[in-house]
Amino acid sequence: MGLLRTEGFDKLLETVASEAVAHKAAGPAVRHLATIGERLAPEVALGALRPGERHLLDAAETARATVAPAPVDQDHADQDHADGYRFGQLKAGKVCILGPGETGEPGLRVIALIDWPDGAPEGLDAERARLAAREAAEIESCRLWLRDQGEEHAAQLVARLRFLFRHVGPIRLYIGDACYTNLGREGNLVGKSVGPESDRCRMKVLSETPLGEWSAADACFVVCMSALISSGTPSRTEEFSGTQLIPSRLTAFLEGRVLAYDGDIPDIAESASPIGRLFELADLARELRARKLESGAVVYRTVQSMTINKKEHFFATAVTGADVPEEFLDTLSGFVPSAPDAVRGGALEVDWQPLLDGDPRPSRPGFGSRFEEVLHELVGAAGAGTGSDVSMSRGPRDTLRLSMLLAEGSIEPGHWKTGEYYCCVVPGEGFRRRLIDAGAAAEVPQVVRAIAARMRWNGWHFMPHAAAVTDDESLAERDWFFAPSMPDMTEWTSHHHQGHVANGVRHAIRVPFGITLAGAHRPGVHDLRLMRSEGDVYTPRDLRAAIAMGEILRGLYQERALRLEKRAETAVVDDFTNTWYQHRYGTEAPRGAQATTANENGV
Repeated sequence: MGLLRTEGFDKLLETVASEAVAHKAAGPAVRHLATIGERLAPEVALGALRPGERHLLDAAETARATVAPAPVDQDHADQDHADGYRFGQLKAGKVCILGPGETGEPGLRVIALIDWPDGAPEGLDAERARLAAREAAEIESCRLWLRDQGEEHAAQLVARLRFLFRHVGPIRLYIGDACYTNLGREGNLVGKSVGPESDRCRMKVLSETPLGEWSAADACFVVCMSALISSGTPSRTEEFSGTQLIPSRLTAFLEGRVLAYDGDIPDIAESASPIGRLFELADLARELRARKLESGAVVYRTVQSMTINKKEHFFATAVTGADVPEEFLDTLSGFVPSAPDAVRGGALEVDWQPLLDGDPRPSRPGFGSRFEEVLHELVGAAGAGTGSDVSMSRGPRDTLRLSMLLAEGSIEPGHWKTGEYYCCVVPGEGFRRRLIDAGAAAEVPQVVRAIAARMRWNGWHFMPHAAAVTDDESLAERDWFFAPSMPDMTEWTSHHHQGHVANGVRHAIRVPFGITLAGAHRPGVHDLRLMRSEGDVYTPRDLRAAIAMGEILRGLYQERALRLEKRAETAVVDDFTNTWYQHRYGTEAPRGAQATTANENGV
């Protein structure tokens, strides 16, 4: 997708490095580099620093240290200046700040040297050494605690992590200089490039290694990650992505969650183990979180895509119909005339019965049924109401068949191919016009089909969990993720994911939701997604609007599903295929153009 394709992450880092060295002061230069040109929240960016590095940054800012250019010869930069202070960046974007004698992590590119106007502050290196010793003792305390718990307990923690890591999203986090990630060629956790039985997989290696031979970093990872996940859902893994996962930072995080869930931080017993307290706080946070959600609180997450860091938040007030944009209500009024006034009054329930009882044929050509027409128009209105370039919603093509299989306890849905799912993708008029005016009209159907293909894959990816068949042996080697349950807003997602790079998906909103099928809630079966390829990031107001519109769409999906179940009516969604999109948007596109992601029938 030529017009929409971004420069990619590596090129972005080069650009930001050049911008950083243009700063005269070392502090702003390091912060610019760490935040990847202000694209990453400072608390996340600086959360990757070790205690000694953070102290060095503070000292540089206090002393008004300046920047000196690094040598052009990067192969010898560290050796030539190993006795000085300098800072650089890893391929993943993590900043490292080095002092005399420190060599840094493998792959470090030195960006600049740090000059002290009046010499390095007195006691700087001694304080950094003290912080390094305290950090090492903190990490070592996890290994000592785990040894006290015994081999069996350690094995149980590892076994749980081995299972969970196969079914959660990408992460990259640090314990000191050690990196744990399921991303890329340097991955050491199970993921696309590392199989669960690979010798590169640290959890597999630890499962076969006596506890007494574990490194302190490995023990710290197992202990802290186990406590972190215990505090909420498996997606907690992502809330430390891009940062240091050590006991002191985890303690502060868990105490913050307890307070966010309206709880009180318990007193610390004099005899209490700091590591054991992590699990106590985690248990308390999990209980309080469940209680808060049961009270009706609306949870969401913000996603810092530069490091795939996700943070949980709560809205101060409930999402209601008052959050629904007028553009959406105008479209809704054409299908359910009575709905807009009720929604403006705060309601999110719409009476879909008259529409579903009406003529099933579409009112306009180009659609296979009235339902497909209504869905397409509402999804498009959701995009218009939030200033989005593209909007979309996905689901299973044959809802009745899925329901019947679930009622039988069949595992078949877990083996469905991507062709069993659809995604209704609607490009905004402004987005289409921008491509056409730039002479890139052929990219419109390509982008739409590529997005639809990826979203169908998401439906396939979540179905084993949604269908509650993950325990079946036939799915033991099947790639699946826990179905998402929290809405989220993503910033600067256009430089990592291959599809996002190709299609310019810069900022995005995701509102996942489930429906009841065969008498049980099926999480993540549907969703509403929005994207912008340029311009401002989405705001909480935009997300509230998306959640409200998603709830109205969920009601349509649910009412339709219940009717199909009750009447045993087959109503398959046949629109929203590659051919359908090509016919709708490809009048100026060359024949034979193909989507750049998985096809409709494969996985």
